[in-house]
Amino acid sequence: MMAEDRIKRKNLWAGMNNVDQADWIRAAHKLGLRVVHATSGTSHTITLRDPRNVDDDDIRTLISTVQTNLYKQANQAIFKKVVDFGIEEDDIWRALKKL
Repeated sequence: MMAEDRIKRKNLWAGMNNVDQADWIRAAHKLGLRVVHATSGTSHTITLRDPRNVDDDDIRTLISTVQTNLYKQANQAIFKKVVDFGIEEDDIWRALKKL
């Protein structure tokens, strides 16, 4: 699978299989994103949300969903959504303690 052209650190990108939900929660706090825990059912899913809009019912606040069991492609998808939100790649790597 070819890495995204917009991702500069290909070696770190290839090693995204060892990032878990707790890593994303810590990173989100460091990056200033809101972490919202699911309130219905027994779901342990969290969402990363825009810190400027605290209306959790507004779909526009959603940056990414972070499920409990993550794998490389899921982590890469979350990473891309955080980049799309406007956070610099290296800032994300630092928040994930990969840089």
